Amino acid sequence: MTRSSYITPTGDLVLGGDNLETHLTPTPGLGNWEDTDPCRYSNQSCRGKMFGALKSCRRRREKSQALCQAHETQLQQKAEWEQQREQMMSALQTTMTSTAKKQQTATSAMTTGLAVGGLTIAGAAILFALKRRKKSTSSK
Repeated sequence: MTRSSYITPTGDLVLGGDNLETHLTPTPGLGNWEDTDPCRYSNQSCRGKMFGALKSCRRRREKSQALCQAHETQLQQKAEWEQQREQMMSALQTTMTSTAKKQQTATSAMTTGLAVGGLTIAGAAILFALKRRKKSTSSK
């Protein structure tokens, strides 16, 4: 039961056992800083660094600045969308409220119209019956 481990040229750490081999990809020192904090290195000073470290520092700073600008743009766009969404929700609420009021007004107008119409028809029927009765009594 000897365990051996080695690092591949791609930087993967391979842990080997009897029949078990596990590949572990080491995460860089700060992991996925691009996702968690894209502006982390945008204002980093590369003073005092030499040769490869200076080049790496500048590359990381430039990448961070580009990611930070994209992130800021994305945040502004998201805020604009939220504002438009709020405006649309407010307009929808207003429309629904006014539609409900108009519907209620129309319903009460229709009910009133039916009542007035019913009374008119009933009055006409009574008037017609009275005129008929008057004619029948006067013809006798």
